[in-house]
Amino acid sequence: MTTALHAGAVVDWLAIAGTVAFALSGALLAARHRLDVIGFLFVACMTGVGGGTVRDLLLDAPVFWVHDASHIALCSAAALLVWLAAQWIDRLQQALLWADAAGIALFAVLGAQKALHAGVGAGVAVMMGVFTACFGGIIRDVTLNDAPIIMRREIYITATLAGAIAYVLLASWRGSEDALAMIGGVAIGFVVRALAIVTGLGLPSHRGLASAEARERER
Repeated sequence: MTTALHAGAVVDWLAIAGTVAFALSGALLAARHRLDVIGFLFVACMTGVGGGTVRDLLLDAPVFWVHDASHIALCSAAALLVWLAAQWIDRLQQALLWADAAGIALFAVLGAQKALHAGVGAGVAVMMGVFTACFGGIIRDVTLNDAPIIMRREIYITATLAGAIAYVLLASWRGSEDALAMIGGVAIGFVVRALAIVTGLGLPSHRGLASAEARERER
């Protein structure tokens, strides 16, 4: 008899937490850009469901929020909360970064889990986790003409990759719906991103290509 923990309720709560965290990050950025209330709603919803939408389209699965309006309702509620309390929320240092960190950790695991349920291999499931976690933020930043957060030197995509890999490995041992596998993946993804936020941790960057002028001098 399996000892794996059935985690349907955990999945639901992780999905709620991830959606709200991403929607908050989108609404906070909307506040920094001084958008109107419709702009808040649009950016929050786009950020909250963007990554999952890309994932479902790639997996040829029904787009999750089309059949369950609660996701849009959660995003809208988060947008209105920030609209009313943006000044207070923004006083919390790096509120946007921490909300985003929670969102990517949660969605990396949920994206990988949905891919496993769709019958894809472990490697593809990891990539679906990364896409789910990152594309909402990318769409948010590009829409608001901000430098995409993934282009910063500190670790970002690597955190989602670590969380998705940890979950897939634990799921192969304990089962894809095991609570400990999901919590472990979320925890690892969040801790890696938190270290990057606090310490500026980053991977070595490429030294770049020599310019034509420099190549001429080398001759």
